[in-house]
Amino acid sequence: MPTAIGRFGFAVSATATVDTISREATAFMVTVPATLRISDRMRLNLNVGWMLDRVLDAHFFTYGAGIDWIVHGPWIVTAEVFGQTGRGDFGTIVKPRWQTGLRFRPVDAFSIDVIYGRNITGENANWLTLAATARFSPGVR
Repeated sequence: MPTAIGRFGFAVSATATVDTISREATAFMVTVPATLRISDRMRLNLNVGWMLDRVLDAHFFTYGAGIDWIVHGPWIVTAEVFGQTGRGDFGTIVKPRWQTGLRFRPVDAFSIDVIYGRNITGENANWLTLAATARFSPGVR
């Protein structure tokens, strides 16, 4: 469902991860993201979901909240907190994490992100992510 100023929009996302060495599916996730456009320059993003970690043989509830702020032209500051219930790789309770960064979106269909944050699984290290996103409109071939 599309969003508008003062109105939430919703979607559904499904993901599977694969270990390329063992060629086995290691996790499955379903997420429901929701976006509220606060203004033409600011959005509030929320999400809830479920994850099956096949390596740990465990189910997790996942959640997140973030904000996107268009600071000038194609430049957007993004920040979020996210987490999951249950215990992580080493049997410890997983604490919520965060990440923040800068997005360059010169046109609606394409953006590049540089994000710094805290890893939620494994060694709990800080991470730096460089990502590119291409968006395709429904019905466009």
